[in-house]
Amino acid sequence: MMRLGIIAGNRLLPLILAKKIRETNKDNEVIAICFKGETSPLINRYVTKTHWVQPTKLGQLKEALKKENLKECIMAGQINPLRIFKRSQWDQELRSLVAQTQDFRPHTIFTAIINHLQTEGIKFLDSTLYLKESLAQQGLMDNLDLDSNVKKDIDFGVEIISRFVELDVGQVGVVKSNTVAALESLEGTDRTIKRGFSLAGRGCTVLKFSKANQDLRFDVPVVGISTLRLLKKINAASLVLEKEKVIILEKEKFLSHATRWGIPVVGRERVK
Repeated sequence: MMRLGIIAGNRLLPLILAKKIRETNKDNEVIAICFKGETSPLINRYVTKTHWVQPTKLGQLKEALKKENLKECIMAGQINPLRIFKRSQWDQELRSLVAQTQDFRPHTIFTAIINHLQTEGIKFLDSTLYLKESLAQQGLMDNLDLDSNVKKDIDFGVEIISRFVELDVGQVGVVKSNTVAALESLEGTDRTIKRGFSLAGRGCTVLKFSKANQDLRFDVPVVGISTLRLLKKINAASLVLEKEKVIILEKEKFLSHATRWGIPVVGRERVK
C-alpha cells in the first residue's frame, strides 16, 4: 500500500493517472490537490480524498499538502498559463517566490514552485512513472500509409520542431509543403493547429515534441481525442509525436480513432 498526492491540473491526465495508480494496487491511497476552475470534478471517482484550492494561492496549496502530511507527489495536468498574467490574484507567498525568478515563462514559474515545495520535504516523482505504456513509440503507430509528400513534410517538420523546442517557447508546429504554417506560443495546442490551418489549409502535418531539458516532474506534452477530432476536421495529413516524450491519453482508443479517420500517427526522435 502506498500514499501518494496528485497535484491535479485540468483535462483528462490527472484522472487517467489517478485511475492507473489505484489499478496497480486497490489499497493505494491517492490524495488529490485540485484547482478551482481547472481540475475536473470527475477526479473524485478515482481518488481517496480531494482538497480544492485557488490556482494562484501557493499558501493554500502548501496548507493542503501539510494537512495530509504528503511526502511524495506527482503533478499532472496543465494550469492555464494565462494565469501568469493575472498577478492581482496571486497571494503574497507566490509573489515573493516568483520575484526571485529570472523570467515569467510558465516553465520557470512551475519549476520554482516545485523546487520550493521540495524544500518543504515533498518529493515530486516523474509524472510518466505510471504511464509508460501511454507514451508515443517510434515509427508509425496506426499502420496507415504515408505518401511521399507527407514523408517529406514529416522530415522537414522534425528538423524545425527539434530546433524550435530548444527555445523553450512552445511544443507544437504545423507544416505543409516544406513551409512552416504555425509555431506554438501561449495559446496551446489546438489554437496553434487552427492558426496553421487558417494559413495553409487542409493537408497539414502537426508535430508535438517536448521542450528542451523537459522537467518530467510536470508539463509533459499530452495529446488526446479532442485534438484528434480537430485533426480530422481540418483533414490533417499526419500527426508526429516525440518518441517516449509525449503521452497519448486513452492510447488504444486514440489510435483506433486515428486509423478510422485516416490520420497517420508517427513517433519520431528529435534531431540532435
